[in-house]
Amino acid sequence: MKKLTDRGRDEVIKRDYPLLFDDLTRLTPDRLVPVILIKANVCRLLEHKLIQDGFEVLNHGIAIPFPASGRQTEFREKFSALA
Repeated sequence: MKKLTDRGRDEVIKRDYPLLFDDLTRLTPDRLVPVILIKANVCRLLEHKLIQDGFEVLNHGIAIPFPASGRQTEFREKFSALA
């Protein structure tokens, strides 16, 4: 399998947003369950879109790093501040 570039990953996230939207709508049709986005590019690409579509996104511009490669402490700190 070919490894995606950062740009390629971003394109897949944007392309598949309708699938995420459908999943979230099925899970919380009234959109009352807040969402926390994990990973900087996911926050950048989806926060505004989800808010525009009526979801409450708790990040408010705060990018929470994916908890890998030594970033577990930063993940815990930022996640717990939002949860």
